[in-house]
Amino acid sequence: MPAKDDKRFKAGGRPKFLLSGLLVCDACGSHHTITDQRSYGCSSFHDGRACSNSVRVRRDRIETILLDPIRKELLTPERVEQMAKEMQTYYLDRVRAMQTRAVEHPQELQELTAWIERLRERLKLGDPDMAADEIQAAIDRASEKRREIQERQQIAGPSARMFTMLPRAAEAYRRQITLGLDGDPRAALKARSILRELFGGKIRLVPQLDGGLVAHWNLHPGAFLKGLGTYGSGGRIR
Repeated sequence: MPAKDDKRFKAGGRPKFLLSGLLVCDACGSHHTITDQRSYGCSSFHDGRACSNSVRVRRDRIETILLDPIRKELLTPERVEQMAKEMQTYYLDRVRAMQTRAVEHPQELQELTAWIERLRERLKLGDPDMAADEIQAAIDRASEKRREIQERQQIAGPSARMFTMLPRAAEAYRRQITLGLDGDPRAALKARSILRELFGGKIRLVPQLDGGLVAHWNLHPGAFLKGLGTYGSGGRIR
């Protein structure tokens, strides 16, 4: 069904279920949608028989199979704490590098400022060895470098504070996502957004000859705490 014809959008509503928009029919590429309030099915098959995939799967069944491992493995306090420690190590290295560079910044800034002023004077008076556009390009490069240094100076302080807040922020985040997975309507929207990132945007449902479905997905644990790598998974759901 085209988005403009979806009754949810006409009513200003949002998807009601955690896996809405994630389940994709491998046979035709259409989304699996709720067909009878308790089961997912290929929307192309149920909206006009444009697909041959007639297999349905109960919503509670697929949510249990796909979401329980997230609750039991990725969202345990111990796992999130470990992820936060890895992020701390990463940010600590960055903060130390920025602090080291910050010590060198004043001298470098002075040298760049003096160089820019000399270039501007040469541009104003003319230079037999450099064309005006070459001098202006040199001024632009030096000015950009100076801006980068000034921005790094401004970032170093906030980055250090963020480093100390990571464990508490990660635990608060874990609680919010857990509430969303457990049905809290206020946290469900955030949980759905994280699930989309976690599953790489889609979960392919592949129909089998015996009438079953097999789910294929790429799992990205870094959706909870960015930058911690990816791995693949897959399994039979029906």
